[in-house]
Order: sequence, then structure tokens, then C-alpha cells
Amino acid sequence: MCSIIGIYSRSNGDVSVYLSALMDSLKHRGPEAFGIKTPKEEFKSKSFKQLKFPKSPIALGHCLLSTTGYGIQPLSKGNVSISHNGQIYNYKKLVKEQTMVSDSESIAYFFANELKKSSFENALKKFMKKAEGEYAVGLFYKNSLYAFRDPIGLKPLWFGSNDSVFAFASEPSALMKIDIQFPQPLLPGHMLKISKKGFETKPIFNIENFKKTIPKKHSIKNLKSAFDETIQLQTKNLEKAAVLFSGGVDSSLIAKAVSQKVPNTKLFVCGTKNSQDMVSAKEVAEELNLELVSVEISEEKIKELMFRSMKILSFFDEMQIGIAVTELACADAIVKHGYKVVFSGQGSDEIFCGYNNYAKILKGQNYSAVEKEIWFSLSRIWSRNFYRDDAIIASNSLELRVPLVSMQFLKQAMAIPAKEKIKNKEDKIRKWPIRELAKLYNISDSVALKPKKALQYGSGSQKIVSKILKGN
Repeated sequence: MCSIIGIYSRSNGDVSVYLSALMDSLKHRGPEAFGIKTPKEEFKSKSFKQLKFPKSPIALGHCLLSTTGYGIQPLSKGNVSISHNGQIYNYKKLVKEQTMVSDSESIAYFFANELKKSSFENALKKFMKKAEGEYAVGLFYKNSLYAFRDPIGLKPLWFGSNDSVFAFASEPSALMKIDIQFPQPLLPGHMLKISKKGFETKPIFNIENFKKTIPKKHSIKNLKSAFDETIQLQTKNLEKAAVLFSGGVDSSLIAKAVSQKVPNTKLFVCGTKNSQDMVSAKEVAEELNLELVSVEISEEKIKELMFRSMKILSFFDEMQIGIAVTELACADAIVKHGYKVVFSGQGSDEIFCGYNNYAKILKGQNYSAVEKEIWFSLSRIWSRNFYRDDAIIASNSLELRVPLVSMQFLKQAMAIPAKEKIKNKEDKIRKWPIRELAKLYNISDSVALKPKKALQYGSGSQKIVSKILKGN
């Protein structure tokens, strides 16, 4: 979980003061090292206070959180410099060079090679088709700044302008601090270009393009194979891992799979005293034989977490805050226990029909309508769930990984028809493919077939959040 920053003067003036403010606002996302690239200079430091901010009309910045390697960015190859937030899990397949030591370095190599023979747009299209992972990337090339994010929108990227500069950054709150009043999110799978002409955005490989890659055949065997490979890639070189845990089928599957690859795996649950999640998580953790940290929150603690969450998210939404308080409490505990990488089962309810809404649609319409709703949910999940989770987890300098929405897993999941995810309009279990997958991991029926209980309700947080907000 790093931060990336790009800034471009509207009048060829100096942007160093703005760059310093942006990086200072975002250093919680990457507190371990800092770097700046301008057309003429490059500065890197492990101390933000000692970092030099050169006078320049254009700059690319980066704040580093290291999880499996340590390469201070921006990284340059030829006339290409990149600043990267996220992980490219199959980076060795992107380029042929054998001297690379990181996934971020592979991005610089890739574009340096591809831009010798094609346009930036074509190079980016090729990259998005090949890259497996979650990413937001800033890139400096031929006196222009570029930025792009993964097709699902797992990693955030925002942009905007004031009277003096055009800029992009990993969080909207940072842009607001330099008087960019209304930051816009770069849409998933889109490219942003900043030049003397200003902003230009263009779709490169979005949900509509992704639909065309879905295989015609489907099976639980294929789903498991994609899940196994995803877990293998996302746990590679990790010495320890934390899992956001509720005792439900999604978090249990993630916990079981991750712990098989990372022996030092610890589970974290949050809730009010004797809430459903706290009780269920303890029972299931014992069944999985995994260590569990239970974070109990009182009404007073929830009030504190609420205000912290609202400040982090820069918006007010009662349901989102109800979820955020439990995530933030877990994140606080995860840091104290010395973990950096956090796994979550986010996305399962959207793609496997976990929500009650799918049953309601089926009652009034048909499976075709359910299919449309699944795709619609996937297309918009970045704007709420991913944004919320990323911002909350990043506030504690942690990196979030979500295996159930990796591209290769999604291809197999979206190939499964809706009628195999929700059996009929009275189906209260739903999510049958993920439950079958859990059984293949030897998770008991009592866990695999457990009906869904929303995080904010299972934890007991939503009722208290609503009570506080209504002043009762």
C-alpha cells in the first residue's frame, strides 16, 4: 500500500511546494521511503524530512510501504519513470529481462521496451491484458505525466486541478489540501494524461473489455484452480499475514488457503461483546486451528472510531461508517501485532449473489436480470467497497489483498451462470460456488453453508453507529 503523486504546472511554474504538501499528506500510505523524479533531477530518501524538493514544473512522487522487497521509487528505465502502488503478481511474465528484482521494476522495463515500437495507449492496452494484480501507476514520459489503474479498480487514483497545477494522487483528501476542491476518481481501466493541454482521460481495458475474456465453459474445478493460483501468487515471499475474519464462509476460505501458504497467519475479528461475529469467529478459528485476535469495541470506542473513519474517508454514509469502524479497529490491532499485509474476502457477495437484493430481483424478474445485476455490482464496487477498505487499511500503513476479485479468479467466477449461484427466489443460503469451493478446502458444512450476516450487523456496530448519529 504505497502512494503515488503526479503534478504538472499550468504555467511552467515551480510545483515543489504543492508536491511537498501532497507527499506529506500521503506518507501514512508509505512511511518507509520517499522519492521524486523531475525532468532533470531525482531525489530519494528514507527520511521524509531529509527529502529534497527540487524546483520544477513537473514532478512524479512516491511514498513506499515495502512488503516483499525494498526498491525506492520512482524507478526509471530509458526515458520512462514510474511510480507504482499495488502488486503485479505475474511480473516475471511481463518482460524477458532476468535482472529485475521487483514487480515495480518490471513495469518500467515493460513500458521502456513497448514504447520503442508502439504508442503509449497500445502499450498500456497490452499491459492491462497481461498484468495480474492490483495497481495504480503514475508514469513520466516525454514531458507528459500519465496515470492508470487496474480494470477492477482495486487501487485508488484521483485527479483534479487548481489555478496553478494539474495533479493526481492516491487519496482525494491530499488533493483537497492543495485547494483542489472537487477531486475526481480515475475510472478503473482508464488512462489519464496530463500535458500542456491539460487533462485527457480514455478507457483502455474496462469492464466491457473484461466481459469479452470470460470463458464459455465453467466448473468448480476451474474455479478452484484459479483460486489456488491466486493464493499462490498473492502469498509468495510473505513471512506473515493477517486476515480480516468473521467466521463466515468467505473469510474462512481465505484464512484456510492463506494459512496453508503462510504458516504465520493470524486472524482478526472485531465486534461488540458477545456479538455474532465475535462468537462465530472464535468457534471457527478453533475449528481451523488458527490463532484469533478478538477486538471488543464499546459504544464509546465506536464513537471514536466513527469520527476517525469519517475523517479518513472524507464522506458521510451511515452504512459505510458502520463497516469502517470494525475495519479500522482491526487495522489498529493488526499493526500492534506487527503485520503489514492483510487479506480480505471482499467481493464475494457481489459476484456470487450473496446479498438479499439478488433474491428480490429474482422474485420480480428472471435470471437474466440477476446476471445484469452481478455485472453492475462488479462495475461499481470500486467506488464504495474498495475505496473504503483501501483508505481505512492504508491509514495504518497496511497493504490489503483481496483474492476473490483477482482477474483470473473473476474470469472463472463470472463464467458461472446466476442460476448456479442462487438456486431460486426463496434461496436464503446463496453463493453456492464459493461454498462448494470451501468444502474442497475441507471446511465443514456448518461453516461452508452458514447464511450471510452483513459485517456491520454481525459485529453489532451498525446499531450503535445509527444510535449515535441520531443522537439517541
